[in-house]
Amino acid sequence: MFRAIKPKRIVDYIVEQIEDSIRKGELLPNNKLPSERELAKMFEVSRTSVREALNILQAKGLIISSQGDGTFVRPLTDHILDKDLKTFIKDDPSLIWELMEIRKNIEFWAVKKACFTADENDLELLRDAFNELYEDFKYNRNEEQSDAEFHFSIIRATKNTVLMHMMSSIFKLLKEATNMGRSYEFNIRGLSRKELLNEHQAVFEAILKRDSKLAYEKMKIHLSYIDERFKNYLYEVYNKHRQT
Repeated sequence: MFRAIKPKRIVDYIVEQIEDSIRKGELLPNNKLPSERELAKMFEVSRTSVREALNILQAKGLIISSQGDGTFVRPLTDHILDKDLKTFIKDDPSLIWELMEIRKNIEFWAVKKACFTADENDLELLRDAFNELYEDFKYNRNEEQSDAEFHFSIIRATKNTVLMHMMSSIFKLLKEATNMGRSYEFNIRGLSRKELLNEHQAVFEAILKRDSKLAYEKMKIHLSYIDERFKNYLYEVYNKHRQT
């Protein structure tokens, strides 16, 4: 009926705390962990204990180490989307299209949810993301990264840890297709960079007002390019790539 209580090792406490931070969304997908030295100081333990804890977390697939770059939180859905499956999806325009439809509908839900769940820190991060997007526009820099960060800031504001990890993987898979989307917006639909910025601003301001209906409508406008015409454009681009 009862079992003997085994005392926990220091390493187990470190693992539990880092796991808990990932589970709660305090450590986000692709976040860089502090160095071994910094973690040892924070936990007030030896670097040997930290190193062992990180090895356990890496074996569990929760973190990934890159020599020279550091240790990062691994998106949990990377386990589902292994390397072969990712390649399979990225090479098939029909699957990319289906994934973009999923992404669109998730973002419709997320922008409404964020209006209710975002706290002041989330709104500040969203404000920072929009300001970065504006700075890229102002100084005529490539906005791809700041655009992605703006959208992920909305996902983060939902407080849904599973969604954050899932969308991190989806955004990675759709990076090339999303760039095609920007090209399609500018070159085919004739949208200007200023108009695209205004769409982001409209979504941002609706969230600040916590107006979920307005936020949803503005996001619908922003992602309206994901339609049958863009689907055909996607197929054309992929076919041209295959022929070259």
